[in-house]
Amino acid sequence: MSDTEVTVQQRALALAQVGRYVEAADLLRGLLAERPEHVGVMLQLARCHRELGQLAEAMRLVDRALGVATAQEHLLAEKARILFAAGHPEHAASAAHRALEQNPRSWSAHGLLAEALLALGNPTRVVLARRHADTALELAPQVPEVHLLDARLHARMGRLRAARAACGQALALEPGYEPALRQLALLDAGQDRAGRAARQFTAALTVDPQRADAAAPTYQAIVAALCWRLFDMLALVGLGHLLLFALLGDALGDARRPARLAVAVAVPLAVAGWAALTWRRQPAPLRGQLRRQARSAPVLTCLLLSLAVAAGLVLGSLVPVLGWLLLVPGYLVFAFRGWRQLQRRAAPAVRWLGYRIWSRLAARTSLSVGNRSD
Repeated sequence: MSDTEVTVQQRALALAQVGRYVEAADLLRGLLAERPEHVGVMLQLARCHRELGQLAEAMRLVDRALGVATAQEHLLAEKARILFAAGHPEHAASAAHRALEQNPRSWSAHGLLAEALLALGNPTRVVLARRHADTALELAPQVPEVHLLDARLHARMGRLRAARAACGQALALEPGYEPALRQLALLDAGQDRAGRAARQFTAALTVDPQRADAAAPTYQAIVAALCWRLFDMLALVGLGHLLLFALLGDALGDARRPARLAVAVAVPLAVAGWAALTWRRQPAPLRGQLRRQARSAPVLTCLLLSLAVAAGLVLGSLVPVLGWLLLVPGYLVFAFRGWRQLQRRAAPAVRWLGYRIWSRLAARTSLSVGNRSD
């Protein structure tokens, strides 16, 4: 290539690195018109089309390059990325495996194969993905993308602390690495740490504002989680109020009803104050999302149940039967949510135990098969 053509290719690469894929693609198309058999330009243009979501055109370019290239490892790796983006992890795994046949020491091919196997989901493939991810870590410990893959595998296998540590490694290598911030937010959201997840998502969006539209569903889920946390707090404090006055019995004498009424009124006010302080600490995008989501079914249901519990506490101090009629639905929902929280907290440990057992059984099966073949 001439010096001018090399300069154009370098400029296109620089544009792609800052997310200006349309401009980079325009430059590369002009260059490809002059050098129609240049594999490097075809590969670079295919990557731009993949980032723009134009997967059919990206695949056409890669197949065209494979028809003329002798060294095909990078082309097969790009083909795996396109197939994975198109929602075909089985074919992506096949392309990544072909890339590994050409270069068994390719960290990117090991990583792509691990990604594809992870997406396929069954325990045997996840365990195999873990092995390929370990190889990629050994070959390229300085690449943040590999540590992110490590984090995702740890999360799938229930090792949440290890997943956070892997995200920390990625951020140490590249501060502000957006995918690692997003993965940390997903880990927080999965553990019902809604406020912390919101701050992590906001940090990720600060790094990559172009993902704002894609992040809207996540913010909606976090808004709903924060509203339900308000309900949980109100129900929990209200339960403490009921137990306290049940234990006191008639010890307060004539002051029992006024004291119970005063505390019943104070409980919703205290929880509302706590909610207001918590909400003020949330990022501005999340507060704006609440205004847009105020009439959605999850938020309305949560607010109505919260009002029912608050009214039940107050009216129950005056007319016990009416109070219990209002409290029973709210506390049934509260009990169900408590059960779901226990399940969610226990799930990672159960998942990790299951993968450990599965890995040992798979290893023994492989050994016994090997012994029989000898």
